[in-house]
Amino acid sequence: MSTARIIFEDGTEARGLAYGARGTVSGRVVVCSSATGYEQALRDSAGAIVLVTTPHVGNTGLTGEGPLTAAGLIARDPVPRSSSAFAVAELEERLRADGVVGIREVDTRAIMRRVRGGTTTLTIVSEEN
Repeated sequence: MSTARIIFEDGTEARGLAYGARGTVSGRVVVCSSATGYEQALRDSAGAIVLVTTPHVGNTGLTGEGPLTAAGLIARDPVPRSSSAFAVAELEERLRADGVVGIREVDTRAIMRRVRGGTTTLTIVSEEN
């Protein structure tokens, strides 16, 4: 498994596992608190890092067309396969195809507290091991 880390504005880090594309991205944080709204957030948040606050993401897969424009995704526990008959793509496949760097298995609640406390930009470093 490949590792990834989030670097906060003050230099502290949170570690997790790589998800989606590999690379390094920085951007403003956009919060998605909807269980099924992650697809829209990833399409409408050009250059941003989407923080999904629900524990699971990817349950409905991707149903729309067009590229994901977000730079990054932070998720606690993405599902490996969607359960929707309407899904045309799995989340991780599409993140890779569209170059969206992600991190999973991090404490999204703690990250959300930092965002509420004033953190506005983050960097995700996703490495190939």
